[in-house]
Amino acid sequence: AALVTLSRYRGRDPFCDPFCGSGTIPIEAALIAKNRAPGLDRRFDAQHWAFLPAEAWMDAADEAQDREFHGQYDIWGGEYTGDYHLFASDIDPRAVDIARDNARKAGVDDCVRFQVADAAQFHRDSTYGQLVTNPPYGERLGDASEAAGLAKTLGQVWQAHPAQGLYAITADADFEQHFGKKAARRRKIYNGMIPCQLYMYFEQPKRERK
Repeated sequence: AALVTLSRYRGRDPFCDPFCGSGTIPIEAALIAKNRAPGLDRRFDAQHWAFLPAEAWMDAADEAQDREFHGQYDIWGGEYTGDYHLFASDIDPRAVDIARDNARKAGVDDCVRFQVADAAQFHRDSTYGQLVTNPPYGERLGDASEAAGLAKTLGQVWQAHPAQGLYAITADADFEQHFGKKAARRRKIYNGMIPCQLYMYFEQPKRERK
């Protein structure tokens, strides 16, 4: 949810994740598009803290549900009733099956289109929108050389199909070198207990004329 929020996605523009894995990022994007608070269906240990009255939690949940009920709103103050364009893919069919099931459990399976695809073959019709992803970087999946290759692939994808913004979280300290361009901004962030950087690209690359 934090990554999607940093990308300034609000539900109106196209959104994609070419390394979706179990679907966490696109599902959080769909929840944001629907104006649903993260963790709304979860319980937290803090609910048992003595100095926090139970009514505070109930009031917060009621407020969050009320916001969701009223839906997304456009810049003119009216209710947003457009379609959501969220796309997610992964080269592993098992991961895509899990992502679809997770989206169903989260109640957003009608918002996200999942497909089995190699990130190197990624394409879309629109150059507008956000690309937010967590590519493998050799910590829990693959190795460092594979992570470097995937970062290079992502850079090539971005060059061929530029997005309004590209946001990639990775523990690869040489990501910019592998990607092929220095990020417009970087932000330190943790993925679980793994220290990472969020590399943010705002300017669309210049495409060569043919």
